[in-house]
Amino acid sequence: MKRRFAIAGAGVRGLCFARALVSGEYGDEASLVALYDLNVSRMKGFNGILKADIPIYTDFSELADKSAPTHLIICTPDAIHHQFIEQALRHGMEAVTEKPMTTDAEKVRHILELEKKYGRQVTVTFNYRFVPYVARIKEYLQQEKLGKILSVTLEWYLDKVHGAEYFRRWHSDMKMSGGLLVHKATHHFDLINWLLGDVPQEVSAFGALKVYGRNGTFRGERCSTCPHAGSKCQYEMKVHKVEEDREIFDKIYWEAENEDGYIRDRCLFDPDIDIYDTMSVLVKYRGGAQLSYALNAYSPTEGYRLTMTGTEGRLEASETHSGIFMYPKEEKNSFKVYTGISRKELHEEIIEVDSDKSDHGGGDSRLYRHLFTDYADDPLGQMAGSYDGAMSCLTGIGANLSIERGVAVSISGLLRQDK
Repeated sequence: MKRRFAIAGAGVRGLCFARALVSGEYGDEASLVALYDLNVSRMKGFNGILKADIPIYTDFSELADKSAPTHLIICTPDAIHHQFIEQALRHGMEAVTEKPMTTDAEKVRHILELEKKYGRQVTVTFNYRFVPYVARIKEYLQQEKLGKILSVTLEWYLDKVHGAEYFRRWHSDMKMSGGLLVHKATHHFDLINWLLGDVPQEVSAFGALKVYGRNGTFRGERCSTCPHAGSKCQYEMKVHKVEEDREIFDKIYWEAENEDGYIRDRCLFDPDIDIYDTMSVLVKYRGGAQLSYALNAYSPTEGYRLTMTGTEGRLEASETHSGIFMYPKEEKNSFKVYTGISRKELHEEIIEVDSDKSDHGGGDSRLYRHLFTDYADDPLGQMAGSYDGAMSCLTGIGANLSIERGVAVSISGLLRQDK
């Protein structure tokens, strides 16, 4: 049966899914039949960018009745994902939600209960599992040449373009996004959970807002009207560098602004910003591994460094990213594996992987193939369900609670009781 998709949330991420669906590549298997948003101007702009005439709705029941989708892709602000998961399941649709699955433990438990109630599975779109470089690491780990993995370190650093973006939008409100430890780090926690094939049990964390928000020595309301733009402020938002950016920001943000008051270029130094830009996390796993994780949002470069040390060897991996959709800078990348007991016996293996320059390092296109077609081959377990979504976002939720309370937090405990 042909899959009929609706998208809730007419923003940039929803546009990525929509472009793939209207491209014609999946024409025989999937189509985009409806858009949902409370902002009509934004949906009209969305259609203008797509050069399509997808039916638009501000009433979900009307959408369900008239367009009859089989699947709903949820690209709304994180804190209301659970509402649309419930709407989808109640109307007989499959729910496909962007990461993070949700933003607090109560909503996680509610989503898991909804699955049982309606007998349907929620899919969480962790596109980073599909990046060829990461998939090759997973393939290598499945050979178990490193023995039992006991120690993992992951340092993720966002630059002053991409990192700053999270502080201009609704993401900068902890209640809406859960902060970067939920909204952004859910990718990274899921990555480690998936690579290890293990379940996080306990988390401890530190976090602070050190650069953005109230730390600014000057501020305005927004970049487009700020007296400091172009001279004093190094963070000025410049969206008209290429014509594609101009069209997107004009049609789904600036021209839709009067309808709901959503300001897309808000000042990074707004004193109401309450999420962290500097974070350190420790995670203990059921199987005995320990993760040391760091995230900052103001680096001059962007990328990550990953090490995984086992009883028989060590893997070292890193990527340098460029641009907001994380295009890899190198044509080829590699990771190193070290094995051996003594220094004289040390063996180094370098494993090269071709880089993919498409969106999110090739992760998006490979995710779409699984999501939009009957493609069933998934030997690496890259498609993620609600339990994967729960374990990744609960790690971030638990980290936020640890920062707030100054104690370690049981992740499994968050599933069982109110906190």
